[in-house]
Amino acid sequence: MRRSIDSGMRALHDVRPRKLALTAAIVLFGAIASCFGASGAALAAAPFAALTVTPAGAQQYDITTGITTLPDGGSIVDQDTGVALEAQRIVYLAGVYVEAQGVRVTGTFGEVDAEELRIDLVTGVLTATGGLSLTREALTVVADRLTYHAADQVAVFAGGVMGSDPRFQSERVLLDVATGDVLLDGEYTFEGSLFALQSPEGGGVLALRLVVTAAGEAAYDAATEPAPELLERFAPYL
Repeated sequence: MRRSIDSGMRALHDVRPRKLALTAAIVLFGAIASCFGASGAALAAAPFAALTVTPAGAQQYDITTGITTLPDGGSIVDQDTGVALEAQRIVYLAGVYVEAQGVRVTGTFGEVDAEELRIDLVTGVLTATGGLSLTREALTVVADRLTYHAADQVAVFAGGVMGSDPRFQSERVLLDVATGDVLLDGEYTFEGSLFALQSPEGGGVLALRLVVTAAGEAAYDAATEPAPELLERFAPYL
């Protein structure tokens, strides 16, 4: 371990790559797991018992600010829930925020790729931008920006939102991470296997409910009149 102090008297500690099970890492990854819909039961059964941070190269800890930087990136893994984050660069302040670049996050929620990601550990809100995509059962979404509200398990996609399998375009897309249900909001187009739909002038909403076909495959049913419970679920974000 070596210490260097810059002109602002900021001390940084560079640590060679090694697997860490630090309290700071445990706190931040607990928030990441919850942000991506990890099972509350799983977290309660073994709260922060098997979480590790693995730098891909150097690790720098600023003793003045408490900020840890992994300039060569690394991974954060929860052995209990299987949620894993890999990034080309990671910066975090335990209990406050996580910032990452060149990110891929995988878990039961699916797979998220983004150029930039930030998690506010105080509010439980995750934002991701740049090359953004989400892939999960029967659904792929790309957009300019994702805002995920962990407490409600609702993801809001905005800016050039497009989906495939099923195919759609929309100003905004809301996703219930727990159920997989989707709501297109604003001006939209939708192409199903049997029909195509387009929003009325000025925009509207289109519900896509996740169902299982007779063949046992996951698929989406479209409805121009969303169920009241679905609208209520998404009401805070409409």
